[in-house]
Amino acid sequence: MTGAIGFLEYAGRNGLSPAQYAAGVSLLDIDGRQRQALLDRDAATLNELLGGRRRLLFAILAPDEDVGQD
Repeated sequence: MTGAIGFLEYAGRNGLSPAQYAAGVSLLDIDGRQRQALLDRDAATLNELLGGRRRLLFAILAPDEDVGQD
């Protein structure tokens, strides 16, 4: 896991204040562009820098529970 992704996971679990978030980002051993994207909270740029997918679709396909219940 990259440092940026690991940090985001940590930040999400621990509810960091803005000051804690900025301090944490400053301690990461990451590329300067990744650091700036994290500080700017620019998800699109960070995704591009980390080689993420352009689009992702999440769907849950579940059977209709009412079918055959007449």
